[in-house]
Amino acid sequence: MYDTIVALSTPYGESGIGVIRLSGSTSIEIAQKIFRGKKSLKNVPSHRVVFGYIINPKTEEKLDECLLLVMRAPHSYTGEDTVEFYVHGSPVLEELIIKLLIELGARLALPGEFTKRAFLNGKLDLSRAEAIIDIIQARSEAGLRSSFSQLQGVLSREIKPIMENLKELIAELEAGIDFPEEVELSYESISEKVSKIIERLNNLLDGAYFTRLYRKGLYCPIVGRPNVGKSSLLNILLGEERAIVTPIPGTTRDTITESISIEGIPLTLIDTAGIRETQDLVESIGVNRTMSSIENADIVIWVVDVTEPLKEEDLEIEKITRNKKRIITLNKIDLNNRLLYIEDLKIYGPVVEVSCKTGEGIDRLRLKLKELLGNVPSPEFVIPINTRHEALIKRCINRLLTALEGINTKLPIDIVAGEVWESYNILGEITGETAGIDIVEEIFSRFCVGK
Repeated sequence: MYDTIVALSTPYGESGIGVIRLSGSTSIEIAQKIFRGKKSLKNVPSHRVVFGYIINPKTEEKLDECLLLVMRAPHSYTGEDTVEFYVHGSPVLEELIIKLLIELGARLALPGEFTKRAFLNGKLDLSRAEAIIDIIQARSEAGLRSSFSQLQGVLSREIKPIMENLKELIAELEAGIDFPEEVELSYESISEKVSKIIERLNNLLDGAYFTRLYRKGLYCPIVGRPNVGKSSLLNILLGEERAIVTPIPGTTRDTITESISIEGIPLTLIDTAGIRETQDLVESIGVNRTMSSIENADIVIWVVDVTEPLKEEDLEIEKITRNKKRIITLNKIDLNNRLLYIEDLKIYGPVVEVSCKTGEGIDRLRLKLKELLGNVPSPEFVIPINTRHEALIKRCINRLLTALEGINTKLPIDIVAGEVWESYNILGEITGETAGIDIVEEIFSRFCVGK
């Protein structure tokens, strides 16, 4: 924590500009050794940008002209003295500057170490720190807005008052244990307080589904027997020729994955191998992957060829997708030799007619996908709950339910207090107040170097 770290904070590769970040107690001192401006960096006020040159301290050779930003502790991202170099985006130049800074006493930062220091220095709690990686990895505008609201502390502001209520309840229970003659505990009052906390936590869980929806979207395989137009449908939904299309059945032998956006929600489309009995080893592997895609699907698009009657493979697909949200897509309606109509398949669920050749009906399919999403609230009205938070809240609720059961059966108060203490510690892992070092390390290991 006390050494000075350095890393490239912009993506590696040629670019208009590269940002090299230096953070730690000696960052300004180290930066001064390779920077020449009009005045010494020790006299530059915090949050002031200055112009100068990067030099090789051994030869005094100028390597680049740059801008340099000084941010003094504690008013920086990490809470430490921080310097950022804005240099020309040459990988060779960036590597040379970082090498010089390491030779002068810095060390290369670990993944997520700048944000980890911000957390350890009290600039961010753990849930807000997690939001940063979610912002970087956002796949849609809705996901970005959800992650930003978490960065602003929306979840923390909900969790901390609940933790305060738990702390107050623990104090009340422990006072009753330590001073039974002076403090009279009411099982009924304690039960009411625990029940209200459980209700608040359950309300928070309502945001978990929508948070997943915003950030990860939905998984939507396009399935059907061979040569019904699955790859053509993927291409037309994407607006590009992503999948190979031929009249030969079985052309698609592996899953092809691409994403589109429906009302701001990312939808991952998977073009799958046609489902049929086959002796071809490669095709059979593709069929197995199709089955796996269906198992993990949120929505299934089942494609049917209207120029042929339903076959055994179609009925098998109907059976294995029956318990999924699905849209039956009748393709090739532009052809004259039509045999199937909406009335023939509407008993199986929503049906949309399309022609992947002319584009007819594709807007109707998009509208049907939107309808299956249901009423999705704006991210501003949803408390962001990621998978880790959801698991912790559920564990906390289970502990409180155990406490409630103990209260209702008049178990000794010290047992009830133990369960409430555990629920407090579990909830504290969300903000980081009670999180162990292994949890902290795991979270920051997901970050890129330089953040």
